[in-house]
Amino acid sequence: MTTQTAPQSLVEELDRAAIEYELISHPRSTTARAEARALGLDPGEVAKTIVLMTPSGFVRAVVPASRRLDLHKVRKIVDTDDVRLATEAVLAGAYPSFELGAVPPIGGGSGDRVLLDRGLCERESLVLEAGTHKQSLRLRTADLVELCGARVVDLVQD
Repeated sequence: MTTQTAPQSLVEELDRAAIEYELISHPRSTTARAEARALGLDPGEVAKTIVLMTPSGFVRAVVPASRRLDLHKVRKIVDTDDVRLATEAVLAGAYPSFELGAVPPIGGGSGDRVLLDRGLCERESLVLEAGTHKQSLRLRTADLVELCGARVVDLVQD
């Protein structure tokens, strides 16, 4: 049996940026809430990344696992009504080094815009997908914002 690890490109990007992080192995999970349960964490500590398509490219929206993304807010923020969820086929082509449903807000080399829900900035660190369904990544919230140039905004449903 082989042990699944985070994609090398993700780890290399973090190392190149000299960002401290922790890779955490856990039983396979396919949702951010299940990931939080597997890790024994409150869902508010775990961030989920939702990949959206816009006319100007991909946007990765990062929200707490405990909350739902508000697409109306996203449309206002990116100034277009043409915002939709990326399909599995699109995700597989755009992020081949990541498992479907486990795209983190960093890595993949695509230069996507990243929107981070402001509620996540209340936490010193976050746990998020590490590109696989069996491993998570913990890093400082400020490091995540800086590394991906995230725009901190209100993204969740009221």
